[in-house]
Amino acid sequence: MKRLLLFIILISTLTMFSQSKEHAGNYEFHKGNNDNFYLKDKLTLNPNGTFLFRSQSYVEERMQRERLEYGKGTWTSVKRLILLKVEDSDVDATHVLNLNNTKLRYDTKSPRDKSNRDVKTSVRIINTEISRLKGRTLIKGANTTSIIKEVECCKSVWQVHSYLNGKWAKKNEDGKEYHYLFKNEKGIFEAYKKNEEGVLEEINQTTATVKILKTKDGFKIEQDFNGLKTSYGIKYLDNSKLIMVRRDGKESELFRIKD
Repeated sequence: MKRLLLFIILISTLTMFSQSKEHAGNYEFHKGNNDNFYLKDKLTLNPNGTFLFRSQSYVEERMQRERLEYGKGTWTSVKRLILLKVEDSDVDATHVLNLNNTKLRYDTKSPRDKSNRDVKTSVRIINTEISRLKGRTLIKGANTTSIIKEVECCKSVWQVHSYLNGKWAKKNEDGKEYHYLFKNEKGIFEAYKKNEEGVLEEINQTTATVKILKTKDGFKIEQDFNGLKTSYGIKYLDNSKLIMVRRDGKESELFRIKD
């Protein structure tokens, strides 16, 4: 009797493991026209029981047009139900999406289905505390490669405004901040430096009006200091990092300062 019970437990464990292996993979959701509106999500269920989630959206009409967020944690599965779990240590400055207790339903074509129906393997978010994600269906192995590759910059001037707006600091440079503020299509640039007391003070004659110009190679930042103009090409720009290139080819890497 004990041997039979152990055998049943072993078979159940192996069955659950094979389901986990079957469920592992990349699942993607895409909606929109990739120009002035899109929603993109990617969920990676790793065979070792960890997961990574990326949610990206762009809506031209909104003030905060671009949103890019990450989440991570662990996952388990029972039959067709997948459960995500997030510990406090999984949430940090990069991984701000807390998907704890999110439930997904796995769907694939049954081996008994001999028809020509095209049933894509997918997971559907059936329960989550992040309301905008509820109900989305992510397709396994979907061809939305743009969500996997980090954007080098942007698709429009509005996107550059959205990314660039905020406070920045140069890599390996202490005490200085560079502020970009865009309002009603107009931009302002200001530079600040911390004094001996650690208080930010504006650096004299560093206020400039800012224009984002579209070029054949992408975009550039033009700053006008009362008639003295400088310009930098944008090599890379996202929510947290900016790489600018001077005319002589020298690069400057900046990172966003979070308020």
